[in-house]
Amino acid sequence: MSGNQQNITVIANVKGANCTLSNEKGNWSIQTPGSALITNSRLNLSARCTKSGYQDAVVSIPSVHKDSATWGNVLLGGGIGYIWDRKSGAAFIYPSTVNLNLIKDSSSTKTTDIKLTGDTANQIKELHELYKAGVLTKDEFAKAKKKLLD
Repeated sequence: MSGNQQNITVIANVKGANCTLSNEKGNWSIQTPGSALITNSRLNLSARCTKSGYQDAVVSIPSVHKDSATWGNVLLGGGIGYIWDRKSGAAFIYPSTVNLNLIKDSSSTKTTDIKLTGDTANQIKELHELYKAGVLTKDEFAKAKKKLLD
């Protein structure tokens, strides 16, 4: 990890799944198991893995604030350093490893396995972020939201 970039390793129960990692800083494609050098952001990182014969796996990976580095920058660089770190993504970090479970698709209709964290309100917010980022289709978003509210 250096500055505003870090390596993210994606591991799945299925080798050779095609995965896309994305946030507002960019999109990165890998095949499982594999790693990508991504640009950090204050927003969550979205991951979508696909493989023929399996349901798509989608996860929203939380961005965590790096407190110690930020306070050092505030003390040495003042407010400008802090503002720059927030804007560039250098003040944030993601977990270094993401584990996804692709489920064998035994039905004729394709579904998506979506992993979310927190309470219902936070899960709906994560769903909306995944939809806005283009990770979920409108139909996938609507179905997942309905499932949460039922």
